[in-house]
Order: sequence, then C-alpha cells, then structure tokens
Amino acid sequence: MVKRTVLNVVIGALLASVFMACGESAEVDPYMTVTLQQATREQAVSKGFKYKLQNPEILVLHRNLGLVREGDIVEFIGARSLEDRLVGKMDGSFELAVVKEFSPYVHFKVEKIYTETDTTFMTQAGAIVYPTFWDPTDYGVDGFEEKDIDAIPYNRTGTLRGLVDTKMRVQGKLTVEKEEGRSYYMLHGDNAKFRVADTGDGIGLFLKLFVKNNYLFEGGVIMTSVEDYGERMKSKIAGTVEIQYLKYGDRVITG
Repeated sequence: MVKRTVLNVVIGALLASVFMACGESAEVDPYMTVTLQQATREQAVSKGFKYKLQNPEILVLHRNLGLVREGDIVEFIGARSLEDRLVGKMDGSFELAVVKEFSPYVHFKVEKIYTETDTTFMTQAGAIVYPTFWDPTDYGVDGFEEKDIDAIPYNRTGTLRGLVDTKMRVQGKLTVEKEEGRSYYMLHGDNAKFRVADTGDGIGLFLKLFVKNNYLFEGGVIMTSVEDYGERMKSKIAGTVEIQYLKYGDRVITG
C-alpha cells in the first residue's frame, strides 16, 4: 500500500512537470514578427508595440544608433552600445526584438538580438539621444556665413586665424582618416583640409552614412583652431572644425 502511494506521488509529480513544461513551451512570444512596412505604415497590433524584425537591412551603425531600411522606408533603431553589440551578428541570420516608440519621432528601441546560436539582452540603463530634424529657416542657417571651402588656403596663417570662431556654411567632400590608430573625419577643399572634431551620436551616424555613400557634405561649421605651421605645411590640414548642423535632403540635422 505504501509503495503504491509513493508510486502514485511520483507519477503525479512527473505528470505535473510535463504539463508545466508544455505550458512554458506554449508561452506566447510578445514580439510580433513584422516587416518595417507593417510596423510603421500599417496597423500591426502588438501589446506594448513589441515587434520582431527578421534580418533587417541595416544601413549604418554608430555607437548607440542605427538606421534600418526596407524599400524606401528608413527608420532609427537605438540601444546602449548598439554598434558594438551587433558586430559579427549580421553576417548570418539574425532578428531584432524591438519596441516602437513615438518620441521625439517614431523609432525602435532594441531590447534583444537573436542569432542562430545565442540571444543578446541589451542594456536599458541610460538615455539614447536621437538627432533633431529642423526646417532650415527654423534652425537659422542664415546665421552662418556662406564660404567657398575650395578658396580657403592651408598656407595663409592670417587668413585661417581670421576664420576661427566664425560660423560658416560650407560644402565639401568627406572622408575618414586614421592617425595613430584613431579614426576621424576630414572635410576637404581644393586647397586645404579640415579635421572634424568629435560629434554627437546623431551627427556621427549621418557622417558615416555620407562617407559610405559618397555624399557631399553640406552644413554649418565653426573653426575652433588652426593647425601648427609646420604640420600644416606637411599635411595641408588647415585646422579643426566643429559641425553645428548638416543638411540631409531638405532638412537640417543636429545632435
């Protein structure tokens, strides 16, 4: 009798564990698998606006931000150290578990990265700063003096010193250069080059996109310093500029 009771208890425990396992396996994935079109242009209803993007086309990544594209739809994705976390994960099949957010505009906060072998949980602490889009008039681009970057000489110290702290509106080719293992952007004119100072994530994201697609830079800069004469003669780098805004289509971007 005792043996039969013990046996019944054991069988009951096993059945309970099986049912629990079945219940767990049947748990509904809160992230609805959608296309970017469905998540942004259609009424894809998911509790908490949680979605899953399968093998999204990532145009560019920079620090905490990225741009994804589907056809002519381009949207922001963001998470702490997003660029570093995605390195090596885009070569094969991958998915992004995201939450659609609406401020300062529609974008997607990445919560998880799935690959065939693992899941990466993103750090949610700390704010992600997205770039700001402006109408050129509202931003005040007229407050920047239009300058022909091709006419600025690298070897005229007096001329260059006169440009320091001047708000300039310029156009020029943009490249990425390396010096002592460190990468930085370089703005080119016909007769001088200008080292670009570190930027925020938003501007940095678009600078990377511009270089990748060989877009011409157009925007507002302030020259902060003139290169030492000896270095200038060797490198033709006139000095350093800080980017205040850049033009993208008919919009001005800051941040």
